[in-house]
Amino acid sequence: MGGAVGMRYRALLAYEGTAYQGFQWQPRAPTVQGEVEGTLAEVTQQRVRLLAAGRTDAGVHATGQVIAFDVVWQHEVLDLHRALNALLPADIVVRRLEPAPSDFHPRYDARSRIYRYTILNQPWRDPLLRRVTYHLREPLDVTTMDEAAQTLIGLHDFGAVGQPTQDGGHTMRHVLAARCWGEGSLVHFEIEANAFLRRMVRRLMGTLLWVGRGRCSVADFATILSAGVDGQAGPAAPPQGLCLRQVVYEWQWGPACRLA
Repeated sequence: MGGAVGMRYRALLAYEGTAYQGFQWQPRAPTVQGEVEGTLAEVTQQRVRLLAAGRTDAGVHATGQVIAFDVVWQHEVLDLHRALNALLPADIVVRRLEPAPSDFHPRYDARSRIYRYTILNQPWRDPLLRRVTYHLREPLDVTTMDEAAQTLIGLHDFGAVGQPTQDGGHTMRHVLAARCWGEGSLVHFEIEANAFLRRMVRRLMGTLLWVGRGRCSVADFATILSAGVDGQAGPAAPPQGLCLRQVVYEWQWGPACRLA
């Protein structure tokens, strides 16, 4: 490299997670991180390790994953952006790319994250949506589900629906917004929080489905969550309905970034 100094870049990723065993690198399994790092190595001829805002599970998707990496690149940023998208598999794309401060960390600098879970709520399946929705034939009471979702807002112990991302970590999380709504045959649950526990959104969705099916009242839902004891909440909803929509920071994406 002739003593060249690397620069930190941040990127906005979208991916369809069906083919991957989650975002985080694994030695003998396909992952989003592995694909992006491999492509970066091919483009730059350097070994690159990514930092990420979150570690989505196997089969979970993203439109707003944020990553950062350090690399020596002596050409235009747009050239790097184009080269990455030319070589990445069709189910991963770099939506934006720009230089970042050397101390930027996509996880620790994040103010909040927004996830959305989508259900296809109709009698028949839709082949075009099967990888990005959970198909549920039984009609759902979306209004009551939304009432239950509102009880999540605020600072709560979510130990009933998830585990800490680190051993010994606490299960308190601050939910900034939560709602359920219908859009034709689709039912969406969207939640924004400062951070999330492992499988928290999918377990919340599984418990909200009890409400939507009339098997659990809004009061019961709140009681299950307030108990803070794992094992009382509903099972995790399948991964294909879940998408990391956005990671929120104090800064905004600058004019140098380009849509892919």
